[in-house]
Amino acid sequence: MIPSVNFHLWEPCNMRCKFCFATFQDVKQTILPKGHLPKEQAIEVVLQLAEIGFEKITFAGGEPTLCPWLPELIKIAKDAGFTTMIVTNGSKLTDEFLIANKNYLDWIALSIDSINPETNIEMGRAVTGRTPLTFDYYKMLADKIKNFGYGLKINTVVTSKNFTEDLSSFIKYAQPKRWKIFQVLPIQGQNTGKIDSLIVSPNGFFQFIENHSKLDGITNIIPESNADMKGSYAMVDPAGRFYDNAQGKHNYSRPIIEIGARLALQQVNYDFEKFIERGGVYDWKNRKVFPTKITLSGYVASGKTTVGKLLANKLNYNFISIGDKTRKAAESKGLTIVQYQELCLSDPEIDKHLDNEFSTECNNTDNLIIDYRLGFKFVKNGFHIFLKISDNSATERIKQANRKFESYETASQRNESFKNQFLNAYGVDYTMPKNYDLVIEVEQFKSADEVVEFIIYELNKML
Repeated sequence: MIPSVNFHLWEPCNMRCKFCFATFQDVKQTILPKGHLPKEQAIEVVLQLAEIGFEKITFAGGEPTLCPWLPELIKIAKDAGFTTMIVTNGSKLTDEFLIANKNYLDWIALSIDSINPETNIEMGRAVTGRTPLTFDYYKMLADKIKNFGYGLKINTVVTSKNFTEDLSSFIKYAQPKRWKIFQVLPIQGQNTGKIDSLIVSPNGFFQFIENHSKLDGITNIIPESNADMKGSYAMVDPAGRFYDNAQGKHNYSRPIIEIGARLALQQVNYDFEKFIERGGVYDWKNRKVFPTKITLSGYVASGKTTVGKLLANKLNYNFISIGDKTRKAAESKGLTIVQYQELCLSDPEIDKHLDNEFSTECNNTDNLIIDYRLGFKFVKNGFHIFLKISDNSATERIKQANRKFESYETASQRNESFKNQFLNAYGVDYTMPKNYDLVIEVEQFKSADEVVEFIIYELNKML
């Protein structure tokens, strides 16, 4: 049995793609005027698909994010054991959606055929057929999808309008885990009469593939010709019926909720070997990865630098510290660290300039451990850690480290000076636990190595 299934739960769409091979106007005109099942019946379809052994479910459309109960279906599918995915044009992917579904949705597949607005309008890949999404919007969307921990997949349909275009710059920027490239597919009764001017020859299709075959860092490119697609997908229509396209048109089963998924599955023609040959099986679990930026804040002598370097080595990340830049800035003015902090306290613009330079560097780089007390405020999409230590323990550490120019007094002074400096410049108290994802009392551990092991344990638990 093909282990993954596409549930086209929602016929309505806010775009007007002329090549769309899943318009389901036949379904809408004959048995389902609204173009979708009621919520309770859609839930029953999902549960029956899980019961007969499907492992991955992709919610598609139409545009699935228009469905108000899509988040509920995703959660039910995840609880039933599915790997979950949606295929979307991206126009309705809000921060609220991405936050609400991050624990239940594994993959987001973006349908992006061109980054040229004129081409997208020609093909109908535009809201109401008139308003295409912009290159910058697609880049922003790709960033958000990955930063929230979703697996990013991109689907591109190659037509006569875009087969000579170059998507290399966007694909290299987005770095999708999978890029599927489809030859535009004529399906009788779905895109008849609209697709004629968009048909692309096999030579044109393979020209597009060849032009993108040597993208640096992009290895998971999956081309699918018309022959590859026909009969190799397990699909369910908005009326809750299995269907296949093996003969170039839709062939439907009886409704799943009437006769059961197992019997309905026997009424369609799926080719398991073609599914395997087109790369249908892959590591779709989308194992969550650690945040690409982890910041360390804390009191003087809490071990931020030591812990940061050990953690960077453990995760194969790079270590970067605001302290290095601050010391260089102080030295350039012939000042000690304490004197430099006092200067920043009297003139917050000095501090703001340094923070702006450092945070820009951090936000433009991935796989970083960042020693930065204000990381929680300035580093985007990071995991923020605060290290606590008592004054007595800090003093003892300073003595053991033989820091000649630091004493109990200067450690306390520096802690207080940092606090006042940031309050004065930004109105934030960097010592407040609410600013952090994890607060650690380092005195509970025997060594910095144990602190690092605890951080990794907490990251794994979070994922």
